[in-house]
Amino acid sequence: MSTRSAPPVPGAPSPAGHPDESLWIRRYRPVPDPRLRLVCFPHAGGAATAFLPLARGLDETVEVLAVQYPGRQDRRQEPFIPSISGLVEQVLPELARWADRPLALFGHSMGATVAFEVARRLRDTGAGLPVHLLVSGRRAPTVRRRDVAHLLDDAGLIAEIAGLEGTDAAVLRDEELLRMALPALRNDYRAAGTHEYLPGAPLDCPLTVLTGDRDPNVPLAEARAWQEQTSGPFALHAFPGGHFYLNDRIEDVCRTVTRALTDTALIDPAPTDTTAGSTTAGSTASGATTAPPPPAPRTDRPADAADTARRILVSARAADSPVTPFEGIADWLAERLGAGSFDVSRIPFGELRGWSFHPDTGNLHHASGRFFSVEGLHVRTDRMPERGWAQPIIVQPEVGLLGIVAKEIGGVLHFLMQAKMEPGNVNVLQVSPTVQATRSNFTGVHQGRHIRFLDLFMGPGKARVLVDSIQSEQADWFLAKRNRNMIVELAADDDLEIGEDFRWLTLGQIRRLLLLDNVVNMDARSILACLPTAGADTSASDPVHRSWFGSPAHARHTTAEFLTWFTGIRALRELVQNRVPLDSVTAHGWYRTPDEIAHDSGRHFRVMAAGISASSREVASWTQPLIEPRSPGLMALLVKPIGGVLHALVRARVDVGHLNVAELAPTVQCRPLDHTGRGGAPYPPYLEQVESAPGDRFRYDAVQSEEGGRFYHAQNRYAIVEVAPDFPEDAPDDFAWLALGQLSDLLAHGNYLNIELRTLLACAHTLY
Repeated sequence: MSTRSAPPVPGAPSPAGHPDESLWIRRYRPVPDPRLRLVCFPHAGGAATAFLPLARGLDETVEVLAVQYPGRQDRRQEPFIPSISGLVEQVLPELARWADRPLALFGHSMGATVAFEVARRLRDTGAGLPVHLLVSGRRAPTVRRRDVAHLLDDAGLIAEIAGLEGTDAAVLRDEELLRMALPALRNDYRAAGTHEYLPGAPLDCPLTVLTGDRDPNVPLAEARAWQEQTSGPFALHAFPGGHFYLNDRIEDVCRTVTRALTDTALIDPAPTDTTAGSTTAGSTASGATTAPPPPAPRTDRPADAADTARRILVSARAADSPVTPFEGIADWLAERLGAGSFDVSRIPFGELRGWSFHPDTGNLHHASGRFFSVEGLHVRTDRMPERGWAQPIIVQPEVGLLGIVAKEIGGVLHFLMQAKMEPGNVNVLQVSPTVQATRSNFTGVHQGRHIRFLDLFMGPGKARVLVDSIQSEQADWFLAKRNRNMIVELAADDDLEIGEDFRWLTLGQIRRLLLLDNVVNMDARSILACLPTAGADTSASDPVHRSWFGSPAHARHTTAEFLTWFTGIRALRELVQNRVPLDSVTAHGWYRTPDEIAHDSGRHFRVMAAGISASSREVASWTQPLIEPRSPGLMALLVKPIGGVLHALVRARVDVGHLNVAELAPTVQCRPLDHTGRGGAPYPPYLEQVESAPGDRFRYDAVQSEEGGRFYHAQNRYAIVEVAPDFPEDAPDDFAWLALGQLSDLLAHGNYLNIELRTLLACAHTLY
């Protein structure tokens, strides 16, 4: 590990003569020659003294600076600052005085938001700061929720504070103390509740999240969502306790913060030395990390999106290639299927190796504590009965890697696709990305063979990044599961020994394969949907080309208008998720036998166990649970030319496993058999229009498999239906018309389009 002193912030005054105290910065334990300084931002209504225990408990080489907001303690006579942005603007010049040492930032609750926004501003100065961001007791900024505590009367605000269990009951009964404290609390709740997060480039410094495992305001999934805010190392530590867990666990917190700063804060940031790990740490009673760090993610500068879009159009028009003639692809797939053995069989749960049902909760988990688990999830939304709904769900709190290698061959961009077998695939083998890797894969937990080409995505300086975004998985079966979707491009003269399992294909060839049932797997579809397209061909005249490759200015709604609509839905809709023991879902109609977990209605899905042997995988044999749907689904997208541009009707959908309340979904997303017969659910909007549409209205219609590593024979019919010219453009409040290029642009960011809509977007490349 190399150490350094951070360069000064541009325009910063000399640090000589640091005062022991100032209006903004309190230094309770001066350190003569610190290797770094940790700047701490208090919670709503809090003061600098909240960090006295942290200042006393950290390593003696770390100097703690505690920020004192106006309007409290010795600054009581100063006016409050009513916004987060106002706090950031005023504290930044103060921090410049202390930047002769590397600065790390720590914030609790509202202070986490302040620290995050300060970190983004410091990053933008180009001074290499901060070297680490630590956030505590706060959901990720991308998790939108309506905060209205500042609108409550005094009694309601006091009740809100009492519910966080961080204030002594005697204080809450002392009217004089409350009169003094409530103005600051109300101001800070208003500042935090009205702060608007603006999407931007992720930080490149390590980001550590600390949280209480019973915090009523911060479910673990919402704490984990902070990972989107950095391209650097990430860790999550959960401690026993609620919102103010650090009052009771200060020794554990000090150990965790010390370890985080020691391990990662001073890693040399030069791009040729990206040796830090990136982890989504598991949680333990002490808050210790439970998984070793994987290799650092790539931080190379991404390719220009507009230039990439033009090259994507060229590749999409290349329906064939001399590198891999299309007529030989079927033979290649058949040869690879016959070249290796792959056997999947149903087994009783009792024959699972390393897996067991927990005696207290009934949760199905692996003895290693890694991989995934099947647990219970209780969900309540604003459109559900008051009792809510409970079901089994896969819990896999990690971000895996899905990657495709690209290369320009003969002036045309080609993509390196793999013939890969998965236990859940209905036809065993499908065209897949270059790399599919869970964190367990690339950290070596399974002790299998090395994953080919993984270093092209994880090592520095290997290839240029064309696509890099974190996207969600099936939210009805996964809890907040996400994968990093990447495309990296090799230089045209870079030779790569690919072997028999891989072939170079143009996007035009992949478009042709997407017309076939169950050939291109879900992970490949997800990545390809993220390709930038908008603006590649501003002269396009037909509605489909203008929708994909024309200017977004021709769309019915601007992106800003759409984001306002979508943000409003996320703010106003309600999704309350609670992980519960798997055994408890029996109260909602689920049962367990030695062979399956299923619902007594015969609908939904079942959990089964499988034994797998494979000659071509990193591990030769294994057992695992799989989810098997009871019936196929229908994923349909209604499209219509509007103003000479083809638009798709998308829905803001709330699913049980969503990380951020709602994501954009197809017009229709359902299992039709769940809506028929006695006890069937009501028909969703537009299902009847899709089912009754004449055949000549179907622009795309094929069956595609879902993720074969976790789901068994999960197939859905994917359809794109062009409606009649007189089809009304007015739609329910949770629907909107967007151009296809607008949808692809949104995929530069995570958690906007669900996996089903991403599949349809990939399939929509067949329309032109």
